[in-house]
Amino acid sequence: ELSAPSLEELLAMMRQNTAYFDQASIETVRAKAALLPFPDLTAMEFIPVPLSWPAIAPGVGFVTRERKDPVTKLNEAEMTALTSSFRTAYIEEQLREPSLEGVLGGDFVHSWPASAPLCWVQNWRERDGASGEDGASREDGAFNENGAFNENEASNTWGIPSLVLAIRGTGENHVFTVRGGILNTYGKSAGRRGANGVAGYGAPVGEEFLYKNGIAQRFEYGLIYVDPAGKGAFISGTAPAALEAIPANLGYLSGDDGSVRDDFQEAWKRGMNSGLPGLKADDSVQWFDFSGTPWKIPVDTADQTLAAGTISITALYYQSFNQGSVLFLLAQSPEVEFHTRIITAPFLEAFLLGSKHPLPGADVPPLFIPLTGTSGAFSESILQGLARYGLPLTDAAPGRDRGRFRETQRFSQGLMTSR
Repeated sequence: ELSAPSLEELLAMMRQNTAYFDQASIETVRAKAALLPFPDLTAMEFIPVPLSWPAIAPGVGFVTRERKDPVTKLNEAEMTALTSSFRTAYIEEQLREPSLEGVLGGDFVHSWPASAPLCWVQNWRERDGASGEDGASREDGAFNENGAFNENEASNTWGIPSLVLAIRGTGENHVFTVRGGILNTYGKSAGRRGANGVAGYGAPVGEEFLYKNGIAQRFEYGLIYVDPAGKGAFISGTAPAALEAIPANLGYLSGDDGSVRDDFQEAWKRGMNSGLPGLKADDSVQWFDFSGTPWKIPVDTADQTLAAGTISITALYYQSFNQGSVLFLLAQSPEVEFHTRIITAPFLEAFLLGSKHPLPGADVPPLFIPLTGTSGAFSESILQGLARYGLPLTDAAPGRDRGRFRETQRFSQGLMTSR
């Protein structure tokens, strides 16, 4: 059981986020401590999982060369960026849950619908049984680039077994996947003007998230919700990120060339559309400099994707929001491209406790982080969390293959999950 000083320290680190605390601040935190419950660590667990960096399956992100497809009008730089966005999304999906088996039916990235494109899409294949959700009947025709249906027994409303849609809206930079129960509803003609797919619901603008004991995903025209029994519903409405102004100071770092700010803003947009509350920055972006002695993240020795057996982190940028209840982290590495990850409650509380009070299962040896002389308790607590759980590689997402929905977040040392 934690003593009062430990609780005071945690609350101070999370809610003040300054290098030093004056007595007035400490007294304020002490008063709040009596009203705020300590996070229930028994409601979470950590599952150690060696990190194997995902290999990109052949054909992922390859753009069609069919002249009739409007996508071929993109210039070379736009084509390269489009391919890169699909390949990045494939890696992120495999880090979250290694359930993809490459491209389905030799499909290419193509416009959808071809007559008046609203998005770019590619059909990916999901490992049999990976979604853990039953499908429904075929409706309204899937859109395979070659115009062909698989006439085998349908496992979803699109009539294509093992289908995962990887979609990027024409006005978006991020590729999102649509799968499982969400995919089934997405295939029903219950969207705008009785249409299905992108015409009826729009392109996805966020990841799946827990919602009313079920799961939900936001699209341009509204929210698709699937309850625990697998019944889907569509709630029309505008995505939150389109209604909210970007928070002041979000991603601000003195001397930044814009890359950190842009990545933080993309994460904010993605997070707002995936259940994240409105944000108010506690401070500008802070960072750990590992350029002199990179932080080496171990990779499974059997992994042939990264020959060195480690991923070198040369810098780590972070920013906290809402009095320390939300944390953005962005790593830089010469080996792989990282994007900003978001840690929120209840995982953030456990992460900041680090080695002081590790989660059940988190008995793996802590990682060595070559950094000393940090400024302040909050930055020190972040380093403690990184040493215990590793670098966050995904945002939190609902588990797919469990008897009930529960959140899981992938760190380089393993999975942090709710029980």
